Amino acid sequence: MKTQALVNAAVGAPFELIDIELEEPEPNEVLVKMTSAGLCHTDFVIQSGAIPSAFPSIQGHEGAGVIEKVGSAVGDAFKAGDRVLLSFASCTECDACRSSLPTGCASWVEHNFGRRRNKEVQDKAVATSIATGEEIKGSFFGQSSFARHALVQASSCVKISQDVDLETFATFAPLGCGLQTGFGAVINVLRPQPEDSLVITGLGAVGFAALFAASYLKLKTVIVVDLVPSRLELAKELSAHHALDGSNPDLVEEIKRLTNGGADYSIEATGVVPVLRKAWECLRFGGTVVSLGNPGPGFKAPFDIHDMVNTGKAWRGCVEGNSNPPEFIPFLINLYKEGKFPIDRLSKLYPVEEWDKAVEAMKSGEVIKPIVTF
Repeated sequence: MKTQALVNAAVGAPFELIDIELEEPEPNEVLVKMTSAGLCHTDFVIQSGAIPSAFPSIQGHEGAGVIEKVGSAVGDAFKAGDRVLLSFASCTECDACRSSLPTGCASWVEHNFGRRRNKEVQDKAVATSIATGEEIKGSFFGQSSFARHALVQASSCVKISQDVDLETFATFAPLGCGLQTGFGAVINVLRPQPEDSLVITGLGAVGFAALFAASYLKLKTVIVVDLVPSRLELAKELSAHHALDGSNPDLVEEIKRLTNGGADYSIEATGVVPVLRKAWECLRFGGTVVSLGNPGPGFKAPFDIHDMVNTGKAWRGCVEGNSNPPEFIPFLINLYKEGKFPIDRLSKLYPVEEWDKAVEAMKSGEVIKPIVTF
């Protein structure tokens, strides 16, 4: 079918809305008419070449839409007309997937960054450019949702009820990645107790979702760190106990003062190595830092084994909040309905024709989570 998508022609090339010819779904795929897609830093890391990828390509991995067609192997799980939120892809067959831990999928990287559609076709192109006939790669995180229509792996789909208005449904798109990542890192990975302290570095959507989780758990001390004053003010309004300027040269000492010697936990949501160092340094003996921001391959942790052994601290990664999206995303939607997950305070909708405005709003810090609509 003929449709349109935002395509990167090559590393560093701009996102351009072009006419494409989309293939038919593979047996494990569905055709989705996209409603909206959130903008995430990872999409732009792919564009820059910091994370290797094939080009020309379609990015986008926080989608919302309506299924129009299902592949022959999808079965009864989905049907035309279902509203779906789109998350990461998984093989559905390995031990982790069968144990309801798809973030531990044995081929997670291949399916999400490697654009593997299935074992038979691997990363076969999903479309061709109508103007040039050039093949275009898709299936980024199983979806490539920066398009009016997308071929989506069924494993990426989470069916949701029809009882929300279309604008709210569009706003739910970032639940598929950034929002479940931040919230899940706190409640699924760190699992702090109410008397514990938590530091969050970076107030993008991931950092704010971690803040919502800390509020949900009623943690005793929650400290947020960022460079944008408006984000710090919003975080204080949304339950942060302390909001600190990340450029303060005495940041670590200030956190230690506020936590009586060091925080129990920290969430690092920027992917900036010197910030990770501060997230590590601000911890008490035996504290834990979780990295959610990803600078791309080749970077090393800014602390050594000697330091880890003698401080008893732990550093770990986290994929998509260690969540199982078909269970976790409906849980987050219910929290939103209860007023405990105010994602509407973070987002703004932009028609896809205003893509450049949405990108500028994200890069300037004006909008925490821009969402394009189709």
